Amino acid sequence: MVICYGIDGRGNTDQIGVAVNKDGLLSAGRKFYHTDNSILLADNYKSKEIGKQRIFPIGNKKFYIAICYDGFGIRKKNLENPGVDVILNLVHGFNPIGEGGSGDVYFAKHSFAGASKQWGCPTFGAAVFERREVSKNWPTGVLWNQGEKSTQNWKYNENPMTPINEISFSDKYEKALIRIYSI
Repeated sequence: MVICYGIDGRGNTDQIGVAVNKDGLLSAGRKFYHTDNSILLADNYKSKEIGKQRIFPIGNKKFYIAICYDGFGIRKKNLENPGVDVILNLVHGFNPIGEGGSGDVYFAKHSFAGASKQWGCPTFGAAVFERREVSKNWPTGVLWNQGEKSTQNWKYNENPMTPINEISFSDKYEKALIRIYSI
């Protein structure tokens, strides 16, 4: 089993994603694509962090850790796939609709679908939905199959990725939704 999670340090100016298993730290990556100039960025999308690559294997597949806006950067910078089969995008979260930072649709279309389109592999995302439900059709896994179509015109129902199972649990204050995919 491998667990991936994001760490925000130094007042959210330091953003790193890591992958760990029973043996310890497998992979680490610092955010490489800016939202503004307040974030300490990696030199590039392949940079090592604390001596670790941001690409790690599980079985015969290679996984790439993206941190929040890195999904946009893959497409906007026209980056070449470094030999990965899956992108794991650790997104901070989305506020209620109508508030700043509520762009779950924007992320699905341009970050998840855009990165999948650029690298020809699925993108999976994790995010916190603050004070709101996760939209039933919000795609936590996206595989681009629309050719040269613009991500601006992409619709959720065009996504061929569907979970094979969903697990949810909650308490008085929070709810977790986990979607399981076969790749």
